[in-house]
Amino acid sequence: MAFSFSLQLLLPLLVTVASAQSTCPDGDEIIYSPFRPWFSFDYGPEPGDCWKAAICLLSQADPARNQQFAATALVMGLLPMVFRDIAWPERRLVLVSSPLPTLAEVVVRALGLEPIVKGGVTGWSDEDSERWIDWLRRSSIAGGALRSRFQAMMLVFASLFALLASYAGLALVEIYSKRTALGCVYPIIALTWCLVSVIPAAIHVLFESFRRRGVKKGLESGDTRASAVQGADQQWPVQLSWGIYYIIGTLVYTSIMAITPLELFVWVVTMAVVSGAGKMLALYICLMLRSPA
Repeated sequence: MAFSFSLQLLLPLLVTVASAQSTCPDGDEIIYSPFRPWFSFDYGPEPGDCWKAAICLLSQADPARNQQFAATALVMGLLPMVFRDIAWPERRLVLVSSPLPTLAEVVVRALGLEPIVKGGVTGWSDEDSERWIDWLRRSSIAGGALRSRFQAMMLVFASLFALLASYAGLALVEIYSKRTALGCVYPIIALTWCLVSVIPAAIHVLFESFRRRGVKKGLESGDTRASAVQGADQQWPVQLSWGIYYIIGTLVYTSIMAITPLELFVWVVTMAVVSGAGKMLALYICLMLRSPA
């Protein structure tokens, strides 16, 4: 009885797999197919879809190729943490003269930077602050925003354009590369993950506003701990929201199926550009609104 019930549950899946394999494109054509989306293949008399393409590819690939797919998936899973949270840790802290406006702070934190008020950071001496500002002034890229407010605004618009262009590039890479197993029918789930960072950022800003109110009432210390880890000095809901966000990102990128080495290289470059453009936009927003110099 139990075996019969289990067979009934598995039968639809087995039928789907068998049907997909019976109408698969030629193996030599689909197994190594960088930047060829599922809709570019011929599936015979039956219409193809994202799932069928994945079944065809993985079922016809040899063990060595499947091992390569597993290795590239592991590297893909590291991209969210590396480019958003690990890269440039000493440059993710941004000194500001006073707290940013709420909306601006949400955007800055969503893009991966941590604004901290000058003079209220535990572990940062005046020399550390002056050293950071000196680096900012000598920087050929970041220092331009200190020369005039107009130039800072122009840099904000330029970096915003670069970020939007990189988002468009990320969407194209995802559409014309392989899809994620978590959302095969939704072609831009990686881009969506980048955009929903505003949710944990908003939670972060909300609890930070509670902390500032406590400081004004004398209930909490006004000093914050200098940490590039988002939410490290906040209460557990903030840390939990950022943790869930990064876990989802790791799952999304790891589940992108059958990435070839060429596609992996393009993904890495694209994510680096997205991360860099976002951090530059966040930096210029901070310098335009609350320059510490």
